[in-house]
Amino acid sequence: MSQQPSPPSPSAIGQDTYRSKGIDNLHFLPTCPVGHEASCVRSFQNSNPATLATFGSVEQNVFIPTLHDDPTLEVTAIASMFRRSPLCVASLSQLRDGDVIGAHEDTVELLQRVFPNQKVVASPRGTKNTDLLEGKYQGIQAYTTTEVPALRRLMEGRGIDPSKVQFRVLEDESGADADEGVNLGYSEHGMEMTTARRRPSFPSVKMIIKIKQIGGPETFLPSDLMWRLVSRAVAKRERNTTSASAVVVASQLKNRFDQRHAVRNNNGGRLLSALSGGSSPDVAVQLDYYMSPQFAGVACALVDDTYRSKGIDNLHFLPTCPVGHEASCVRSFQNSNPATLATFGSVEQNVFIPTLHDDPTLEVTAIASMFRRSPLCVASLSQLRDGDVIGAHEDTVELLQRVFPNQKVVASPRGTKNTDLLEGKYQGIQAYTTTEVPALRRLMEGRGIDPSKVQFRVLEDESGADADEGVNLGYSQMLFVANEALDASTPDRREAAQAFLEATFQGWQAAIRDPDAAIEAVAEAQKMLGLDDEANDHWVDTPSFRRDMLDLVNDHVKETFVGDRLGVLSKNRWGKATEWLLHDKENADPTFGMDATDLWQPPSNLLHGNELGRELLHDAKMSALKFEEAHGRKPSLAVVTVGELPRYGHSERRKQLYSNPSNSWFAKAEAGEANGFDVAEVNLPEGTTTDALLSEVYKLRDNVDGIQVMWPLPDSIDAARVYNAVPLDKDVDGIHFSSWGSKYPPVTPAGTMELIRHHDVEVRGKHVLVVGRSPIVGSPVAHMLREAGAMVTVAHSGVDSETLQYMVGKADVVVTCAGSPGCVRASWLKDGAEVVNVGTTFCEEADVLLSDVEGDIESRARRYSPVPGGVGPLSIPMLFRNVAQAAWDQMEVEGGSSDASWRKEPAMLRKSFHFDSYTSALQFAQKVDQMSTIMDHHANMRIVHQCAKGVDLEMEFFSFEANELTQKDYDAARAVDLIHQDKPIEMSDFGYDLREGSIALFPADPRGSSRLLRVDSRGRVSHFDRFADSVPSLLEGCHVVFNDSRVLDARLSVKLGDGKEVELMLLDLGNIDPALSCSEHAIRAMIRSESVSKGDVYVEPASGAEVEVVDVRGVWEEEEGSGGNGCDCVVKIRSRDDIATFLGSNGSVPIPPYLNRDAVPSDKNRYNNVYAKDGGSVAAPTAGLHFTDEVLKELGESNISTLTLHVGAGTFMPVLSRDAREHPMHAEHFFVRVGELRRIVDSLERGKPLLVVGTTSTRTLESLYWLGAKLLRGLLPPNSNGIRRLELGQFDWIPLSVADPSISPASALGALIDGLRDDEIVGGRTSLMITPNSYKFKVIDHLITNFHAPDSTLMLLVSAFLGKQSNVARIYETAQKRGYRFLSYGDACLFSRPGIKLPSDRQ
Repeated sequence: MSQQPSPPSPSAIGQDTYRSKGIDNLHFLPTCPVGHEASCVRSFQNSNPATLATFGSVEQNVFIPTLHDDPTLEVTAIASMFRRSPLCVASLSQLRDGDVIGAHEDTVELLQRVFPNQKVVASPRGTKNTDLLEGKYQGIQAYTTTEVPALRRLMEGRGIDPSKVQFRVLEDESGADADEGVNLGYSEHGMEMTTARRRPSFPSVKMIIKIKQIGGPETFLPSDLMWRLVSRAVAKRERNTTSASAVVVASQLKNRFDQRHAVRNNNGGRLLSALSGGSSPDVAVQLDYYMSPQFAGVACALVDDTYRSKGIDNLHFLPTCPVGHEASCVRSFQNSNPATLATFGSVEQNVFIPTLHDDPTLEVTAIASMFRRSPLCVASLSQLRDGDVIGAHEDTVELLQRVFPNQKVVASPRGTKNTDLLEGKYQGIQAYTTTEVPALRRLMEGRGIDPSKVQFRVLEDESGADADEGVNLGYSQMLFVANEALDASTPDRREAAQAFLEATFQGWQAAIRDPDAAIEAVAEAQKMLGLDDEANDHWVDTPSFRRDMLDLVNDHVKETFVGDRLGVLSKNRWGKATEWLLHDKENADPTFGMDATDLWQPPSNLLHGNELGRELLHDAKMSALKFEEAHGRKPSLAVVTVGELPRYGHSERRKQLYSNPSNSWFAKAEAGEANGFDVAEVNLPEGTTTDALLSEVYKLRDNVDGIQVMWPLPDSIDAARVYNAVPLDKDVDGIHFSSWGSKYPPVTPAGTMELIRHHDVEVRGKHVLVVGRSPIVGSPVAHMLREAGAMVTVAHSGVDSETLQYMVGKADVVVTCAGSPGCVRASWLKDGAEVVNVGTTFCEEADVLLSDVEGDIESRARRYSPVPGGVGPLSIPMLFRNVAQAAWDQMEVEGGSSDASWRKEPAMLRKSFHFDSYTSALQFAQKVDQMSTIMDHHANMRIVHQCAKGVDLEMEFFSFEANELTQKDYDAARAVDLIHQDKPIEMSDFGYDLREGSIALFPADPRGSSRLLRVDSRGRVSHFDRFADSVPSLLEGCHVVFNDSRVLDARLSVKLGDGKEVELMLLDLGNIDPALSCSEHAIRAMIRSESVSKGDVYVEPASGAEVEVVDVRGVWEEEEGSGGNGCDCVVKIRSRDDIATFLGSNGSVPIPPYLNRDAVPSDKNRYNNVYAKDGGSVAAPTAGLHFTDEVLKELGESNISTLTLHVGAGTFMPVLSRDAREHPMHAEHFFVRVGELRRIVDSLERGKPLLVVGTTSTRTLESLYWLGAKLLRGLLPPNSNGIRRLELGQFDWIPLSVADPSISPASALGALIDGLRDDEIVGGRTSLMITPNSYKFKVIDHLITNFHAPDSTLMLLVSAFLGKQSNVARIYETAQKRGYRFLSYGDACLFSRPGIKLPSDRQ
């Protein structure tokens, strides 16, 4: 029920009765949320002590519990307008046990007490009568004075007999024993409102409440509820000129404001911006909490007169409102004050989104945020156990229960939460890391309790290893605005909104730079606004608490910096949180509630890296969490520093201004702890010797996953010896990159390239100038740019200014890595150039970070990276990404019997491998020999037999002519390690429980109506209801490759003599053309019989054709339920027809055996793709089954290429070997027209992402890459007829990947078509096996595929494609729970390789 103070009766106003009684100035407060009447009265009286009496109205059944829970309200019941409550339950028939009653949320508990045999639930108020008539509830909370007569009229209008209404007045529910009956006490209902806005159907005013004490010094709070009502009264007077008293009140309040709150003029004019005259304010603000360090930026902007400097002369602060009502208060104020240019509010996204979704008429939009991440947590004194009780704010109970399903979450008082936890009332409490947690620690210290016992679980950390299932609350202290301020047709409103944000975040910059002054500003703002500190047990009125709180708050605020400003909302982060918050809503729009006009987004010409860095750091954290989950420990890093590094002289100031402990390069141990890594910092004195430093490095090599030796080392140390002591597999800083290669890229250069890729800076074929050539930044950046196809020039410190100016003026892209402010002048830049600022220097005098470029870059460059906010934020994420990868890589080779690493001797690499038997050692030696042939670098090998103890195989690599170690030696050693991975790839690690009901027996109808599951470049999962509707926009900007092979009718029924008919299934046509005669070719087939012999002659009954078995190869094994195993054999069909004609006349569609059904006529069409051309497959390339002609048309012919790989039945063979790598991979033949391949190469050269439809297309293109690499290495000599035989072995890719990892996809594919005409064909045979953990994709960026069987090689392929950031089995299990359909006729998946976004993601 509404709680607005009841206005006097119309006659009392009309006859001026109040004035006749001596009340010249009567003021009506606005409607407040249910249950807050007493607190509103108390708040108003406290803020306006000169007011003689403040009354309120409420029901006794609300008043008594409220006052009992909070006696400090100090209010007393004095009279009543109703003696008896009209509260009832209305129904259309007698209520039965279990019936559902819809009630107001504040009355559920009361009604449940009265109706214990029914289920009482919270329900909407505005549609209660309609809900009852439509059967949503069997009963509804109602009032005999309003809803019941209205319900009867509604029934009459619908032709329903109104006499059917039954209503049970609660106070009549006494039964025979009146002593046990319901007693709700006094009430009042149905008075007409005269001043405040109200709902059309207004259900209440209740008992009158009077303040007990009046007095104290006279003060006035211009931001209180009073002013909001005055504005409404003035607006009403302007509308109907009937309320003269409103003008009197406004005039009196204005006079009091002018007298008591004139502009404060301390230090050049500190201003309290508030309403002036009877006009509306320029800007109004509804904060969601009391003025505290939480709003230090607002306080600084207010006290320092920043708002006025931005043109806001009249700023109005609305009073604190109950949680969840911020949006409605903003909307109400804007409606009542239409002349106000912009009305802002602050709130958490997890409150804002559900509120706005439930009531879109609020018409407010999120525009910026003060916190990027919610500090919401649950604090406890010990580990929470199942069944423990968590006390939470009433508006957060449901959310916390979702996050903590094994605990019981209950509503609890806010003011005593810390005390309640310490006294054991709850085992956990809702808290915020910025306030309650530091206050709780102080409270514990005061009680003699060890404050370190506090445990707090930040909700957004409750992700575990599966990011898809994690908590996403989004932004906190988010700023939203009434939609009028975003209207493009009212530029003055947009300018006001922009000015408010500029001032607010300028205030936050001040708070970050000078926290002590910010604390003073908060105190000053409290005085200016007439506010005191909140009275509760989680506020400590001490300077140290305020400073601690502000430091924590500032860290949150700095996380919102993007490009050139604080407060930026990321569409990506917003969307993921919105999807999580609206998880139970269908078709939720990820951008719902967020500003689409980009009012507060950084300029498009900035190559900013802040949000990218946060996303990459989150990815590294998820990888670390998964690693810990898998291996029981965290990835580990040791950072070794010798002496004081000059460039770290201002590290503390830089950390304060630009980062926080969770992501600062200057706080690696804290950053590691925050992100799931163990980081040990080893700080050695300046005088440390080379040997002493080497000793430290040697000790670390066996104890950590990664080692970072900080550069530069003192001149007295032999840096080369020290860096060479860091093993390749632990070189997470990439120090070996510029010498003989590094497994992991140098972090800052890698971050530079990530920034370039993220913003689509075109470097291929462009003239790129790198300024600076240090071994840790400049040189690696230049190398990486060359690999990306750039024409790179490097300018070192010895280049004179005139020459450098010339070089800069010629460059399309300038990458500055010098760390020398002003070494490049902006005026030297070519118009339209792009600039990536890598080198930075902190200037103590100016207290700012400077780039290498001096001058106005914006006037010359098309785009540039800002300082700060460009490359800098990417270094720590890249470091931790390397550490996580190193940890995974080392665990993959551990557990075997080989030495941890190769022993490095002066001119030799040596390693020993142990095997159980002589045979296994020889088999491994043969693999190494084959690899060595491809790499053209052979090993010395020696076998030592140790009898029962097995066999040792000792291996050496060295370059004889060089007489020293070369790159070839290191490459060969890495290839051997890839071949010898003692830990098997077990299918159980990639399996899942495929439920029979999840297998799609028939395709989605119509074609294209299947669902789509997407895993993006960060491993995040999203869902789309209809493939054909979502794919065209998702694939925009990609080049799409299809397999156009057509399925033959390859299943026959045959008989042997008088026996029964059995299945004969063609397994693979190989390179046989189906247009050729049957009788001329032997074809591999499966006969589903266990007694097949060479020479057997079967007969196909329909044609009478004989089928002779010419060879028996062995048993053909299939998955369970496929009809049993068969015989793998070779047959000849004695028919004059060609193969395609014979099969078309006598065969049937070879639908998969696991469907356990016969083919039906519709399978002929639906088991083929709409674009299928050349027949030859015996199983469909099923990923394409979802595409329709309309979708292909939307994609555009110029964005499509096709290839042909005829799918064999080997695709259905389960992996049965213990180690999946021992599974004999089936070979398949492929054909690609040169013109199609040329279009693919062209797309690669232009940087257009390649999206491949199906695992068959993937296997073909990846095979073509390795075949091209073979050709470039001279390993594909032509046959005698001049035709090259293109054939790829199962693991040929291993030595090729090590021998020359820098071959680009375009170069490899281009080599295959060099000199060929577009109408020619490139064909071959591939046995490529793609397995997780070691295979790195070379060509494919994105993949559309189906859900695969748990024991198939395709599970290995997609697991390798998604990498360690995504657990495919877990994704599949979740998909089954969501009702996705699996296997050939099932739904689709769209996967992106880690770190590679779809072009549509960047829009």
